[in-house]
Amino acid sequence: MQDRRLRRVEELIRQKIASTLLRDLQDPRLGFVTVTKVKVDKELQHCEVFWSVLGDEKDRAVHERLLSHAAGYVQREVAAILETRTMPRVHFVFDESIAGAMRIDGLIKRLKAEREAREASLPTPPPEPNDPAKPPTG
Repeated sequence: MQDRRLRRVEELIRQKIASTLLRDLQDPRLGFVTVTKVKVDKELQHCEVFWSVLGDEKDRAVHERLLSHAAGYVQREVAAILETRTMPRVHFVFDESIAGAMRIDGLIKRLKAEREAREASLPTPPPEPNDPAKPPTG
């Protein structure tokens, strides 16, 4: 399959899965899941759906179970819109890049706060005495 067509199929699948998770699944435990990326192999046999959710490891584990349980339903919904001979098998994969970016952002904010606190605690340097060799500015 051509790369451009494959990217269009991936984007179509991403949009359908995102809307299915948002509108069609009726599980109240399912929070705001973001579908970040979809990767489909060239033979349309396997589809990796990368997702993310705000929260801690407990929230992640709960959503991982919910999504793996809903994979069959989501796959049928995707099959209904694809005009291909085969339907890729949907696998949900947690997107570690979002958590990594949030961790790095937190580290940067902490370092910035430490730096500002350190600079605030430093004594202010005394004013420089006027050098008689230099003409006064102003």
